[in-house]
Amino acid sequence: MRCLLPILSFATIAVASVSVNFPWEAAQLTANETATYPDIAFGDATGSNATYSGPKCKVGPGDSAWPTDYEWTRFNRTLGGVLLKPLPPGAVCYPGPYHDATKCNFLLTGAAFTRFYADDPVTVLTDWPEGNTCLASASPVGNCTQGGYPVYVVNATKVRHIQMAVNFARNRNLRLVIKNTGHDFGGRSTGAGALSIWTHYLKDFEYIPEYSIDRYKGRVARVSAGIEAWELWNYMDKYNITMVVPGGDTVGAYGGWIAGGGHNSLSSYYGHGSDQVLAFQVVTADGKYRSVSPHQNADLFFAMLGGGGSTYGVLTSAIVKVHPPTPVTNIPLSFQVGSGSPFGSGGFNFTFPTPGNGTFPFPFNTSVPFNTTIPGFPFPGNGTFPGAGGNFSFPFPPNGSFPAFTPPITVNSTAVFWEGVRLYQQFAPAVTDAGGTLYSYVTKVSNTSYTFTTTFELPNLTARQAQALVQPLYTALNAIGIPVNNSLPETTASFAQAARTGAGDSPGNMYFGSRLFPRANWDNETIYNATFAAIRAAVEAGYVFHGINHAANYTVAGYPGNTTAISPIWRRALMHADIFDYGFRTLAGVDPETLRAGYKKFSGVMEEIRRVTPGGGAYYNEADVQEPSWQTTFFGPRGNYARLLAVKEARDPWGLFWAPTMPGSERWEVVGGDVGGLPTQNGPLCLVGGERVKGRRGRRVVV
Repeated sequence: MRCLLPILSFATIAVASVSVNFPWEAAQLTANETATYPDIAFGDATGSNATYSGPKCKVGPGDSAWPTDYEWTRFNRTLGGVLLKPLPPGAVCYPGPYHDATKCNFLLTGAAFTRFYADDPVTVLTDWPEGNTCLASASPVGNCTQGGYPVYVVNATKVRHIQMAVNFARNRNLRLVIKNTGHDFGGRSTGAGALSIWTHYLKDFEYIPEYSIDRYKGRVARVSAGIEAWELWNYMDKYNITMVVPGGDTVGAYGGWIAGGGHNSLSSYYGHGSDQVLAFQVVTADGKYRSVSPHQNADLFFAMLGGGGSTYGVLTSAIVKVHPPTPVTNIPLSFQVGSGSPFGSGGFNFTFPTPGNGTFPFPFNTSVPFNTTIPGFPFPGNGTFPGAGGNFSFPFPPNGSFPAFTPPITVNSTAVFWEGVRLYQQFAPAVTDAGGTLYSYVTKVSNTSYTFTTTFELPNLTARQAQALVQPLYTALNAIGIPVNNSLPETTASFAQAARTGAGDSPGNMYFGSRLFPRANWDNETIYNATFAAIRAAVEAGYVFHGINHAANYTVAGYPGNTTAISPIWRRALMHADIFDYGFRTLAGVDPETLRAGYKKFSGVMEEIRRVTPGGGAYYNEADVQEPSWQTTFFGPRGNYARLLAVKEARDPWGLFWAPTMPGSERWEVVGGDVGGLPTQNGPLCLVGGERVKGRRGRRVVV
């Protein structure tokens, strides 16, 4: 489904002194339309009534103030028929009117290799924040309920659709969420009883070879909010250009990704995703459509680039930097210890759990056995993989290339293995200083078996230059007994010159935390060794350590990226790392006390990592939603957070936009959504300290 209006080559279309990038943005809600329909009337954030004055909890199904069927029908008619009332996909697996064995089997065995989940209006790619209320299963337990999924979805293809949804939710005191493809690990794209704005089909793109805006002169692209990374890769191929985009094929590039900063394989060379944005269009909480740049609505330009997603407005389109075609040289490196390694005898059994996090575009659903073949990969046996529950990604770089697979070197002791990993991490500054990025995984297989794998991503270095850059590390590894060979690597286009389709995503249930490691931890041998000891302890405790080394400092970010809200901690960091708790692959059937005990152990490991990284932070798009002191950990110094909070309160005094651990979220809480200590979105959203609406908790809408 695409907007049928053609893309036009034009500078701007003026509508009420507000610019638009694409024709569908000119289709806006007017004051005349709202005069006879107060439910969609605009708000006034500066007026005397600009505050939330509704009930203690957002209105939900079953409440007396919930819109009637007639009111929903009128709303849909005014929208032009784009209001959806979707069921959870897993409903087809449960006894009842929606049961369909064929469709259920497709969810379990085939959907992960298609566009099904990415194109579903309610799916989020991590199940537990929704509450696990309708998991697809061959043997389902209990009933399927709507749970933490939204009740209604506006399939937005015009600005007016977004404006009406915003106004209707604000005027009727409804919970509102925003979703594109659902790459969400903390519950920001879903919510019980909510109305959802689905930006997924805002797909337009226009490349402009010469453009001038403010202090920037050069290539740009106009991009819509729903466009995904795989689509941008294909545009890069078409126009022979390079853009900074997410690594995961189906991650939306111009929503939550840039709102959180947006790390990528070119971060050390061109900066983060948020650093690429020159201007954008947005619908704010009052329903107004606005143009945003460093000099127009500058508070929103600051806040919405790195300062929190689903918080200030709904971005519709943007103008972003485009770079010359940038070749990337890739150098894979891996080694292991112990006969129990998953790489034993040259096999590979996929133990790198990175579900849908945007670090590589090939997540697979392993909840049931399946067969597959990928050229060049010596899968064990006949290529059949046992069901492991949950999904994961191949641990290779997000540049579209697939390096030739060579089984890793086996070393003769755990001491040598860990010294090799230590030397590798210690070498990271040399790579990031050269504009490169490192993607590594360290995994425990047993008490005596571990694997390490990484890829060096080196933009604009020839194969010979890249080989020379890493030679000191290879020499050091050889000296301790790791006989890795520094072969001449391959160089590819950053877009890999391969057409993509965006197929292959499925929900998982991974729980993890993250940390931004300051570069200062590498500058002192004693501090570095303590840092590495904490990393090693995390892996030995059974967690997977996924380190991404890059350095998107202020110089690399350039203008105007170096003026936005992205945490200053990012600018001083040498590594963003995810620590995966692979034991939390599902909450279904696990008793709450077991979950609490597991999280307590995980929190202890994370606390040690925090202890050895003073001045560090975390990337909130890939973080523990129970991160302590999240205001400063995610957003930097208190002054930075205070500025963001001021923008939030000024632009959204009603508290319409809400997402956990985002600026201003402290005022609200999901009541009764806790499952074994994990905060799901399966409950009413209420003012903190407010009385719960009688009868709301525990009501289950069985589908």
